[in-house]
Amino acid sequence: MEQNISEVLVLEEGQTPPPGTTMPPRQSRWDDTFSYIANPDRFCRDNLRKYGPIFNTGVFGGTTIFVGSARANQMVFNGDLQYTEIALPNTTMDMFGEYSLFQRPDLHRQRKSALRLGLTGRFLEGYIPYINQAIAHGLQNWNVPARIKLYPEVEKICFDLLTPLLLGVKLDDSDRQTFEGLSLSSKAELKALYKTYFDGFYGLWRWNSPLTAYGRGMKARTKLLEFMRAAIQHRKSAEEKINPTTDFLAMMLASQKENPNGVFSDALIENQCLLQLWASDYEISGLISSLIYQLGRYPEVLKKLRKEQVEIKSEQGNFRSFSVEQLKQMVFLEATIKETLRTLPPSSTAKRRLTKSVVLDGVLYAKGCSVMAEPRLAHIMAEHFPEPDRFVPERFLAPRNEGKMYEFIPFGGGVHACLGAQMAMVVTKIFAAHILHLFDWQLTQEATFVQFPLKKLKDDYEISLQKCESVT
Repeated sequence: MEQNISEVLVLEEGQTPPPGTTMPPRQSRWDDTFSYIANPDRFCRDNLRKYGPIFNTGVFGGTTIFVGSARANQMVFNGDLQYTEIALPNTTMDMFGEYSLFQRPDLHRQRKSALRLGLTGRFLEGYIPYINQAIAHGLQNWNVPARIKLYPEVEKICFDLLTPLLLGVKLDDSDRQTFEGLSLSSKAELKALYKTYFDGFYGLWRWNSPLTAYGRGMKARTKLLEFMRAAIQHRKSAEEKINPTTDFLAMMLASQKENPNGVFSDALIENQCLLQLWASDYEISGLISSLIYQLGRYPEVLKKLRKEQVEIKSEQGNFRSFSVEQLKQMVFLEATIKETLRTLPPSSTAKRRLTKSVVLDGVLYAKGCSVMAEPRLAHIMAEHFPEPDRFVPERFLAPRNEGKMYEFIPFGGGVHACLGAQMAMVVTKIFAAHILHLFDWQLTQEATFVQFPLKKLKDDYEISLQKCESVT
């Protein structure tokens, strides 16, 4: 979808909107924030049914306009430095820190372009042999038959995969030397700090005290940065010549060495290590767990995926490892991952504040209000996805080709689109390909989810796991 940004009418101070312009429906309510946090899916679905895909809320204070239509999403995603600015809660911005991509919009494009190199293209393709090896090794610990707690077991593998991939550090609790020179002594300690840090993102009070989630989160952030600083120093001292293609940190350090006055300052590198490991671990673990759950609900989709795997295997042999070319052939698997993201989107997109009033399609978005493109609206609109309540991966394939730009927004869009989206898709595809060959599984009950700030299966949700007999 190519919408000309000039179709967005930006009003100058004192300019009157065109005749017939309307305001978004619905009055903001004092309990909107609590209702949204309790169940974002239900909040969006109920209001979409009553008011349509654009409506006022009081979520996170003030007036926040939720939008789900493709044209409105595009307007929201592409207004930075023109008529919008990032408007996340102060507690969230403090947790991200001054070197995050949400700070300094004037430097955003430069920083993101430099960082993207280490998570896309030939760098990402170069990581694939390691990703295969790490997932295969982790799945060896899934003993069968057994009942396993799905999200924690997936997260263990993802964490052990992502720590070397992003930081170049392999942590092993059974080998104390892997923590030598670092500020922490176990993976459990590192994960506990991350959980405390994450809990602080949406703390209700910006009071730096151990009595508040915000205060505990800020303290955890300080300790995590100390760990990142030690890991970076370890890499610098251990490697005289750094190969930039081995991992994300190596790419940043090599770029820094090549251009000491460029984008990659020490502080920026520390913060990106902190944020990328946090975001990747939570989001990829959540996506893989949701995919496994959805395949348990829809055995006919699982059967089609295995048929695709057999066809690819008959052409290219051993499936202990998956090449770039094999992954590209897994088109139905990719469509199934997308359908999982559509039906169980992990989060909303970044909230933005309007610095100028704008008009689009006869609707006035007033200066001072906030706007938020919400996947939970966009992904259930019949205009975007016919029969939205059905799980149908084929909708993303020809001839249907649903999921057009700004209609399918699990990773956001515009300049603030998720930096690690391609990596998330690659890791999820490889993980899924391995388990399709290794395991059968059944759901033990209807799942319950943590709803906010990232949607994921609750830690106690179990599946019944057996050795796979249908794919060889």
